[in-house]
Amino acid sequence: MKIKKLKVKNFKSFNELEVELKNFNVLIGANAAGKSNFIHIFEFLRDIAKLGLDNAISIQGDVEYIRNINVGSAENLSIESVFSFDKERVFIENINDEFFLIKIHEIFYEFELEFYKRSSRYKIVKDKLIQKLKFFRSEEKSKKLKEDKFLGEGKLIISRENNGKIKINLERPDDIPIKEDSIYPQFFIKEKLSNNILLINTPYFIIPFPLIEGFGDISIYDFDPKLPKKAIPITGKAELEEDGSNLSIILNNIIKNINKKKKLFNLVKDILPFISNLDVEKLADKSLLFKLEEKYFKNNYIPASLISDGTINIIALIITLYFEKKNLTIIEEPERNIHPYLISKMVEMMKDASHKKQIIVTTHNPEIVKYADLNSILFVSRDDKGFSTISRPADKEEVKIFLENEIGIEELFIQDLLGG
Repeated sequence: MKIKKLKVKNFKSFNELEVELKNFNVLIGANAAGKSNFIHIFEFLRDIAKLGLDNAISIQGDVEYIRNINVGSAENLSIESVFSFDKERVFIENINDEFFLIKIHEIFYEFELEFYKRSSRYKIVKDKLIQKLKFFRSEEKSKKLKEDKFLGEGKLIISRENNGKIKINLERPDDIPIKEDSIYPQFFIKEKLSNNILLINTPYFIIPFPLIEGFGDISIYDFDPKLPKKAIPITGKAELEEDGSNLSIILNNIIKNINKKKKLFNLVKDILPFISNLDVEKLADKSLLFKLEEKYFKNNYIPASLISDGTINIIALIITLYFEKKNLTIIEEPERNIHPYLISKMVEMMKDASHKKQIIVTTHNPEIVKYADLNSILFVSRDDKGFSTISRPADKEEVKIFLENEIGIEELFIQDLLGG
């Protein structure tokens, strides 16, 4: 599942934003253009799903700083998102021994917050989830469902009313006997949401399609190579921390599996051919510290404390791209401490990994701009009123002219786009 489109109003430096996302996205722009605020949109959505709306607003600086300072309470904050699937998700319904196969191919979700004047209070004024569906009649054969006849398309619309009650409406072809209460139990439909609970905090967002991961399936990485150089207690998280601090634990889990270890080593060696082995040492206090062996010094491992920042960043990046399972991975300035010669290989890895997960990177590095596909680049800038905007250089007429004349675009854009 990936986020296909975002539409945002009155969020931090953005007044109005509408942007389509691809599998691989490179976010560029001058300092203070709004790149971080764009990433904060995803952070906000993830935190709502995991921690609730009140906590998510507080993490962003509370009401005063989550909305645009110039706009304030004059306009509502709203976020609309469209999810799409590489492979359609399937739901099965049995009505009087007649089987229907329902495919979900797109999800639309939006919410809107109204702010009170001279107050940090807010209220939810819109909260709607739409699942676009395709209906098939099917026969059960050997516990496998077969699409026998396409019956048409429809929608499952779930929305919050002003009193907090849930309204569910199933739009479907007339000859399909499926009703709302056959998908959602009656007691479920009668539930009333409190004033600070959004649909993405409830099972409505994943039922009846439990394979929908939602906004909680987002990771935002900003690696600090100094942190993995320190020993870490063995009792840490089994997924990579967003600052990379538990890299030793993740490496220790990977090398326990022969196939994963081989995959990791091959990926690392492709960029850093001087590395001949990776390992993790368990210290006397039961903490972990990773180490590596270079081909120049066989049988002599170098501890993490002596490994270069760039090498650590590359190893963390590879794990992020190929071993972490989140559907949307955001990496801030992945090129830090990495030699320009290696940037092309790093970009190729990100492109390769984007076939299985959606990737967004922020950068100030012209080498990434050079090796990324033009269609993957998003340019963040400020307009004459100070609002952040996002555009695609590929849509600009002057870029099309340059491409037609087979002239490299980096000379045209790098200085301007990167604020140089």
